[in-house]
Amino acid sequence: MSSARQSWAPAFQGTLYALVIYGTLWLIARLLGQAFDTQYQLMALLMSATGFVVLGRYDLLTPWMPGRQGSVGTRLYWAWVVMVGVLLLIGFLTQYSIHFSRRVLLLWFVSTPVALLIVHKLAVALAQRFLPHIVRRRTAVVVFVNDSARSLSRNLQNSRAFELVGFFEDREIERIGGPLEGVSYLGRARDTAQYVRDHAIDVVFIVLPDDGARRALNLLEDLGNTTASVYYVPDFMIINLFEAQIREIEGVTVLEVAETPFYGADGILKQLFDFVFAATLLILLAPLMIVVAALIKLTSPGPVIFKQRRYGLNGQRFHIYKFRSMHVGEVNRDPDMQQATRQDPRITAIGRFIRRTSIDELPQFFNVLRGDMSVVGPRPHTVAHNEYYRLAVKRYMVRHKVKPGLTGWAQVHGLRGETAQLERMEERIRYDLDYIRNWSPMLDFKIVLMTVAMIFRDRNAY
Repeated sequence: MSSARQSWAPAFQGTLYALVIYGTLWLIARLLGQAFDTQYQLMALLMSATGFVVLGRYDLLTPWMPGRQGSVGTRLYWAWVVMVGVLLLIGFLTQYSIHFSRRVLLLWFVSTPVALLIVHKLAVALAQRFLPHIVRRRTAVVVFVNDSARSLSRNLQNSRAFELVGFFEDREIERIGGPLEGVSYLGRARDTAQYVRDHAIDVVFIVLPDDGARRALNLLEDLGNTTASVYYVPDFMIINLFEAQIREIEGVTVLEVAETPFYGADGILKQLFDFVFAATLLILLAPLMIVVAALIKLTSPGPVIFKQRRYGLNGQRFHIYKFRSMHVGEVNRDPDMQQATRQDPRITAIGRFIRRTSIDELPQFFNVLRGDMSVVGPRPHTVAHNEYYRLAVKRYMVRHKVKPGLTGWAQVHGLRGETAQLERMEERIRYDLDYIRNWSPMLDFKIVLMTVAMIFRDRNAY
């Protein structure tokens, strides 16, 4: 798989913006008594298609702040002005503009940005109501202070997307020209990880110290008086080690080392898929689940549903639901640590079948509807296993940047079931991180199909 994750937000947003452009022209034409005939339809389709391509990159849920220089709203509105200008130029050159009502066109040109802003506000309001974790302000800290850090700090403090909590620095405050203005000093760089864990910080910006960059800058200035071609090669070790990607945050170029792919419009797309898929499957499989529940109740004493604590999004704990497949006494003995093994005596007769066919996982669709889980994502581990492997496997906790799933990229590659060897868990984590980096709706669909295909031939399920 490619190391660069493809974002599907532009397609999702572009489609919505295209519908707004088309719908606004249709509504204005109807209100002014103008027939929405083939000519208007073709123009609406042309501008909608252009809007899909040009406007799709402007995030629907990021604060737009129209009028502010460089803001999403300002850039989107200027893009619309350019689109309108090109359309008018084409109409003038082809003499085609005479077929349209000037009142309709003028109102359409003026009203469409307003309609886009209304849709943006509605989307943000709905997301805040139903998906607050996607649109809330993200807490952030800065590590190391230099000119780039000061610029980033000023932008973050003026941002509606981030809440800058403080900064970390190893050097004396006097040596760095004073603290970041308006920002609390939180300690030395080595204190960062503990602070992030204790305070559930969302984003960490690491700004490299000045020394190396300053020496390179002096050399580049000297070379500016020569005719030589000059290439500056930074230390790419961190890029290669963590497969980092170059991004822009609040106007400052940064390296993305660890990030969730489901923040913003992609998060809505993912959650919409989860809800529709889970609700549909629960309706279709309700008869099977009723039969399984009856068999469990009739063949062994105890509850039908087994609940167990797991780690979810951002390391938050939740109770995962399963059909009970073990004897109650054995389950209660050590519910967190002991993994099922082949020929495990704790497993009931019906339990062996439902585990082998993954039917025991079906109640987790209720976890998906509750928002605890996703249909596709890294499989959740028990609390005890999490505490062990977070220390034993590098970057283990990055898998919690997304919701856990009923099935995952690791599972469809045979990494399902018992993980007695550390190497096997390390391989599973590599697939989990690969999924996070490369997520797309098509990848989710592919994993669902691969999961269905492997249910009856997976020898690692027991």
